[in-house]
Amino acid sequence: MHAQQITFPFRSQRPARRDAPHTDLIGRSYKDGRATMTVTGVCQNDINRVMVERDLDGRAWSMPAWLMRLIFFEKKRKRAA
Repeated sequence: MHAQQITFPFRSQRPARRDAPHTDLIGRSYKDGRATMTVTGVCQNDINRVMVERDLDGRAWSMPAWLMRLIFFEKKRKRAA
């Protein structure tokens, strides 16, 4: 009897890893009172969320990347002639 490997036609449970579109936010920070919030990375479970760390006490949490883009929104101002 010859040994044969059996393969099932099921797909992998893990989705294919994509490059995170929000890596440009990493390293950006903003000041809120005495604390400074810094984007430290993209969340591993959801690429649409980023990890934020507060320097005052070292707490870290994740928040939506669209919200961070809204916080960092910079208005384009017209220059005076």
